[in-house]
Amino acid sequence: MENNEKEKYYCRKCMKSLPEDNFYQAMDGGLVDSNTKFSVCKNCVQDIFDIVYKELNSMEKTVHRLCQIFNIKFTNEALDATKSHIQTMLENGKNVKAIFSIYLMKLTATKKSMNKGGVNDFQYEDVGTIFTEKQIDTSSVPMPMEIVKFWGNDLSRGDIEFLENEYTEFKNTHSADTRAEVVLLKQVCYTLLNIKKARLASDPTDKLVKELQDLMKSLTISPNVAKSNALNAGGDSYGQWIADIERSEPSQWLLSDPRGQIYRDVGDTDSYFEKYIVRPLRGFITGSRDFNVDENEEIEREFDDREVNNFVNLDEEIN
Repeated sequence: MENNEKEKYYCRKCMKSLPEDNFYQAMDGGLVDSNTKFSVCKNCVQDIFDIVYKELNSMEKTVHRLCQIFNIKFTNEALDATKSHIQTMLENGKNVKAIFSIYLMKLTATKKSMNKGGVNDFQYEDVGTIFTEKQIDTSSVPMPMEIVKFWGNDLSRGDIEFLENEYTEFKNTHSADTRAEVVLLKQVCYTLLNIKKARLASDPTDKLVKELQDLMKSLTISPNVAKSNALNAGGDSYGQWIADIERSEPSQWLLSDPRGQIYRDVGDTDSYFEKYIVRPLRGFITGSRDFNVDENEEIEREFDDREVNNFVNLDEEIN
């Protein structure tokens, strides 16, 4: 196109003109979509999929309904390939998005077993029955292996999720930096899980609660210890501040060590105060002409005085 602008296509759902990569390739051989693109953009296709899935609560039926809406061929063969692809993604810990896009890809991949005679190969056809084996829960993502190893392979997913949630809550408010702290904190979480199971089974929890209290005391996270630490936090902070001052600042040198003199007035404040505060005030009050003369200026002034005296003596000899 002119001015190197990419061609845009109109979406009849959101009513926007969007670049080419926002649309799926048309599947009806140009019978309706003569511009070779879907008449609805990818985002709107996904929105429609979500709406239909919420109504039907079935991935297979939702794909079938969208095939009817967009005039796309529906086959159980492509659907099975789609389900296998989704299952593989879930097993690899990946999130599944744009399921209809996966179906379109699998529909094209299984083209070899379809009739390729005309332009209408991929138009919708009534297949009669939708083959359904087992619903795939695309929202269920496999538990990461490092978490399973951390808590143990012998626990159920629900138990691991409970332990992980409790561990995260404790980590947000208490430190667990050393190996010993991590082990004790894990035992606290295990004990909480055992208390939960005991209560569900209507079993006594006295011993488990006592064990939990002892573990919390070992970690200094029991309520009484936490309250005591909070009350002493102010005093501890002030004491730490004093300790930092005595450890970092050479205050003792000022009294006992001659070298302390170099630290007494590092910024030469005394000299500044004497020169610009004391001297002007003294001159103003006493009326004395106390000029601000440093050592070099004093030497220069003495030299000038000797020259003046020489001239005075010369004048006297001439006279």
